[in-house]
Amino acid sequence: MSFPARVDAQVLAGGRLGQMPPGEVEPAGKGLVSIGELPMAARPLQALKASVRVDRVVLVSPVPAGELDPAFFGAADAVAQTGASILESFANGLRQARFPEQPVLSVAGDLAFLTPEAVTDFVDRCRRRPDVDVWCGCLRREHSERAYPGLQHTWARLAEGTFCGTGLFLIRPSVLERVQTTVLSATRQRKNPLALARLLGLGPVLAFVLGRLTLRQGEQALKRVLGGVACAGIETPFAESAFNVDDLPTLLEARRLASLQRKPLGGMISK
Repeated sequence: MSFPARVDAQVLAGGRLGQMPPGEVEPAGKGLVSIGELPMAARPLQALKASVRVDRVVLVSPVPAGELDPAFFGAADAVAQTGASILESFANGLRQARFPEQPVLSVAGDLAFLTPEAVTDFVDRCRRRPDVDVWCGCLRREHSERAYPGLQHTWARLAEGTFCGTGLFLIRPSVLERVQTTVLSATRQRKNPLALARLLGLGPVLAFVLGRLTLRQGEQALKRVLGGVACAGIETPFAESAFNVDDLPTLLEARRLASLQRKPLGGMISK
């Protein structure tokens, strides 16, 4: 399968923070909450537009294009409307894809410190696995701790180390319907361990519990779950790819770092 030198991308600017600092009213979507002088989603939008590996960028917005400030969001090549759920918003953005068989980079709109270097590096790493349809970013705990000590994540202990997911994700739009069906099924059964074990397979579940599951084994288990859609776990050394502003404490920390004009640190792993 082909993988172009430059990919299309989307920024998901919807969702809710749920709690704002005293005296502030939450806007229509989390991506419109300000950090420094910019709305949150304008930050990853700028990083995407500055990356040499990104071509066209779609903004998935909770407000219509005509109500967005062009000073912040004018760089977007197109605007799609958010949906009632994250999956619907994701699908709305992918429907704007020009080439359904070519991968599209999906970026969380709350990645407040995403850099062009992190975007370019991630796409380059994905390009080394052109044989798959879905690429999921992951970050080692030590890289996160070095850049942002104490930042909370949901960690998974694998054979290679302890990882969290990132806000970077690539998918070929042509497989979206198959992936959506499985994700919805897994979401409905998320509180049923036996049902989830049947989906993943008992072997991978036990290996994960014991901390012996490898990234490649996880990829194979996910491929079975997704009905043969091939997946790849892509390790990134850039901690900013997992700095999601998803609650009030992380919003306050992001604003503090922005006020210091601190450039996020990325670890280095072998190419």
